[in-house]
Amino acid sequence: MNKCYKNLFRSLPGNDSWEGSFYERLVEYGIWDEQEFWKFHKDLIDIAKLMKHRKTEWDIATAVVRLYVKIASLISSHFNANDIFKIQNLTDSEILEFYERLDLAVVGAFSGEILDESRFDLRNPFIDG
Repeated sequence: MNKCYKNLFRSLPGNDSWEGSFYERLVEYGIWDEQEFWKFHKDLIDIAKLMKHRKTEWDIATAVVRLYVKIASLISSHFNANDIFKIQNLTDSEILEFYERLDLAVVGAFSGEILDESRFDLRNPFIDG
């Protein structure tokens, strides 16, 4: 397994460092941990930068897709009136802003397309720009 992108792999259930990760906090407690999200987001942007030069490795691609599907499902559940799951610490508007950033980062992880942070109101504090 790839040793880089520790925040991406840390969020996968079963990882030795899973506890306290972005995805663990979201799925277990309904908490969108902004610090952990931005670390996860930065890993996705770093992967996107690689795409300009070569194909994404299989283990990285698999981790990105698995986590994206799981996070998107939880966001969908949050907005479903018949579901008990709720993200506790963000407004609906904030959830949608983070979801937009997640979508763009995942697309970038496969396409290499990266929008400069200065184009967003909601910015990743771990990325210059």
